[in-house]
Parts: sequence; C-alpha cells; structure tokens
Amino acid sequence: MAHSFSIETGAESNVRRARLGAALHALAAASLALALVALLFYFVTYLVYARSLFAFPFDYDQGEGFELYDAIRLARGENIYLDNAQYPFYASNYPPVYRLMLAPLVALFGPHIWVGRALTFVTSLVLGGLIVLTARRLWVAEAHTPTPLGTILLPAFAGLAFFAANYVYHIGPLARAHLPMVMFAFAGLLCLDVALAAQPSARWAALGVALLVTAGFTKLQAVDALAAGFGYLLFRQPRWCLRALLISAFVTAAIVLALNVATQGQFWLNVVLANVNEYDIAVTWQTYGQWIRLQAILIVCSVLYVGWDAARALRARSLQPITIWSLYFVTGSAMGLLTGKWGAGPTYLIAAIAASCVCTVGLLGRLWGALAQSSRAALWRSALALLTGALFLAQSALNVHLPTSGRLFGAVARLIGVADAPSSYPPYPYYDSAGFTQLGHLLDPADAAAGWAIVEIIRAVDGPVWSEEAMFTLLAGKDVVTNPTQLLNLWKAGLLDTSQMIAMIEQRAFGAVIFRALFYPDDVKEAIFRNYYWAHRFTMNGFEYWVLLRAEG
Repeated sequence: MAHSFSIETGAESNVRRARLGAALHALAAASLALALVALLFYFVTYLVYARSLFAFPFDYDQGEGFELYDAIRLARGENIYLDNAQYPFYASNYPPVYRLMLAPLVALFGPHIWVGRALTFVTSLVLGGLIVLTARRLWVAEAHTPTPLGTILLPAFAGLAFFAANYVYHIGPLARAHLPMVMFAFAGLLCLDVALAAQPSARWAALGVALLVTAGFTKLQAVDALAAGFGYLLFRQPRWCLRALLISAFVTAAIVLALNVATQGQFWLNVVLANVNEYDIAVTWQTYGQWIRLQAILIVCSVLYVGWDAARALRARSLQPITIWSLYFVTGSAMGLLTGKWGAGPTYLIAAIAASCVCTVGLLGRLWGALAQSSRAALWRSALALLTGALFLAQSALNVHLPTSGRLFGAVARLIGVADAPSSYPPYPYYDSAGFTQLGHLLDPADAAAGWAIVEIIRAVDGPVWSEEAMFTLLAGKDVVTNPTQLLNLWKAGLLDTSQMIAMIEQRAFGAVIFRALFYPDDVKEAIFRNYYWAHRFTMNGFEYWVLLRAEG
C-alpha cells in the first residue's frame, strides 16, 4: 500500500507541475503580447508624429532652420563657419558631418525643412535596427540558446522600447544632428564588439574607430561613445588601443587644423569655445530625476547588468569580462552631467537609453542561460518569459505620450485614463508623462497659416530681415541673418563684437525683426527696441512671435 501511495503522489506532483507550467506559459504569452501591443502603439505614434512634422514647413524646434541653412550653404560650396561680428552675423555651432549628409539631399530635393527631418528620421530607424541586431547578438552570446524569444521577440522589444522613450520620440523626426551622432556612435561600438569577438578582426576595429570619429564630427557629445570604445579596446587589445588613439588623434587634429585654417579660426571659435556655456547643477539633477522616472525599468536592468559585469571582472581579476555595452551605458549616463549647461537638454541621455535597451536584453539572456542548470528549467524559463513581458509592459506604462484627440488616439487616451488630464503643452490635446514639454504634440492648420502670414510680411518689406528663426526668411527668399543662440553664447563669453550689427540696427537697415524668445545679446536687443516698434503678434506652435517694423523718424 505504501508503494502504491508513493506512486500516486508522484503522479499528482507531475500533474501539478504540468498545470503550473501551462499556467505560466499562458501568462507569459499574455504578458509578452500585451507588451508587444503597447510598444507597437508607441511606434505608430512616432510615425504619425513624423508625418505631421514632414508637412510643417517652419521651425518646430528652434534651430532646425539653421541646420538646413548650413546644408544650403555647403551645397553652394560656401563656408558655414563665418565671423559672427560681420554681416550676416551668422555661423554654425556644430561640426559638419550632419550638414554634409544633408547638402546633397538639399541639392536634389530643394531647400525644404522636411528633407532634414526625413534624414534624421531615417537615421533613427537605422539606429533602431542596430539596437535590434545588437540585442540579438548579445542574447545568443549570453543565453547560449537561439530561442524565438531571444532571437526575435526580445530584440524587437529592445528596438521598439528605444522608440517608445519620450526623449527619442521628441527629437527623432527633427532636423537636428543628435540622432545621427548616436547612430554613428552605436554603429562604431557594434563594429568594435564584432572586432574583439572570438576571432579578433583589425578591419572591423578600424571601421569601428572610424565611425566613432565620424560621430565626434557630427556632434561633440559623442565623447561618451569614444570613451566606451577606446576603453573597451584598452581592456581587450591594449596595442590596438594605443595605435587607434594615435591615428584618431592625428586625423582629428588634421581635420580641425584644416577647418580652422580654411575658416580663419572661426571653426574653433564657433564649435568649441562658443559651446562652453554657463552651468546650473540644479538643472542636471532635475534632468536625471526625470530620466530615472521615465526609464526606471530599463535603468534598473542595466545597472544590474553592469554590476554583473563588475562582479565577473573582480572574480577574473581582469577587466576583459566587461562588455562594451556596459561601458556605453555608464559613459552615456555620465553624459547627463552636461544637461545643466545652457542650451543642453535631456536628449543628451539618448545614448544611455539606447545602451539600456541592449543591456536589458543582455541581463535577461544571462538569467536564461543560468536557468539551464536548474532541474526545473522549463518552469523557471516560463517564469522569466512572464517577467520579461511584465518588465517591458511596465516600462511602456512609464513612457506614456500621445495626442488625446482623434479616433485612435482619443480612444486610447480614454482607455488609459489621460483623455481629461491637463495638456503637457497647452492648448494642444497632448499628454506626456515627462510633464511639460514643447515637443511631441501634433500641429494644426492654424500654425502653418500663422507662419505663412509672417512670411508675407517679410516678402513685403525692403532689405534683409533680422529673424530669430531661419525658415521664415528662407521661405521668403531673403538672406538668413544671425544665429541667435550662437550670438548670445559668444557675447556671454566676451567673444563677440556687436558694433557692426548695432550700427546697422541704428541705421534701420533691416526691413523687419522677428522675435520668439529674445535669445540675443542685451545691447543688441536695446538697439532694436530703440529703432523698431512692435507691429504684429502671431501664435504658432504655442509660441508668441512678434514682428517689429522700422520706427518713424
């Protein structure tokens, strides 16, 4: 009888285990499906936002038009690093790569802002694809099991989670250089990761270093990727690292010297010295707090992954076990220290977001591989799959951003309870878990109508127009005069002679002045107020635009 009882008990145990396994499997499938739906919704939102911006011919974010104007000048064979003290008081304040990419497109499609936005949008899609590819490689390396969860679904989650991030959504379709920079940087790190795999490849390493240098000449904030890349080379191949450092330093110095000579010193002044701005540490802590609140799940997973790397390094008494993606997450997170600089912003943390998407998959892959040794591996892996879906679903809940009107978005907003929430950017029907944000909302026809009204005024006046945004004058067929934030930066640093511009203002040489945020030196504004009167006010994209005309007498 005892023997029969033990057999029946064992059978019941197997049945219970099978039922538990089936329940976990069903719950895991449900959580993964819900996470996929949420992430796909964010990607659709991103596409709708991009389409809205492509149709809007004016500056959505101040500075887009100046990026386009740089490309127009390059397409004409003209310099973009001019003397700001001389008419037209204009110079670019970024390295040239993004503008060089844009110049042939402007020559082909014309000087339209949608061309710049389309280029950045495409680079964001390429970056998303690189995240997917990297996450798949990392899963295979860590989990040692090519399961559909790790080779298809989780890489897709990583790529979609990148587009779901509020900061990525905000600037992904804008004509700005930051996303192209991160794309080059990420591609360079991926090449280095491939180069230093089981069979080291000098060619892949050379390509990776070249891409990192290209990222640096796209935007200076690529220093985080350069630190991660050269650090990884140092850990794995010290001789290669020294050689790459020397060659990169020589190439960089040669390019900078050539640009400086060709522009009579204006490249260094405008790209380097002008970007040494005033700093507010309180803004840095606020930005970090917001980033942690918005990306908490991926940040925690990435910190655990980095800690795991550090523990492996301690056990091995070597830095070689540290992955390049751990380094990139650390250096990308450290880049947030610069967000307190005037003119900076939370977009400086986009590299950390890209790295966190990859590190999260790496952590899950390691857990999956570790569970293979368990006697109940199938149960534990079902539980891990359930946890995976829950993690990405929870991350999606932190990234809420969507228009709150319309058939689709209105219904979703009502479903998740934000339809009646205060707008994150009044008066537009838009909700963003980041809080107040000037980016992310969709535009309406009244915005474009206001822009065209300003353009008509510019066309009607005689002479050049002093404008705080470039698209008005470009669309009116007039010269682009001034780059306001650049003038303000140089003036605050004592590096700008404003005498010629003030003399022209006193002579009322400009047919009109367009203000949006008054980002000009104080003495310049005072001269304008003495010689021009406030004639027209327009509301566009939530901002008040003022047109000032020549004063009488």
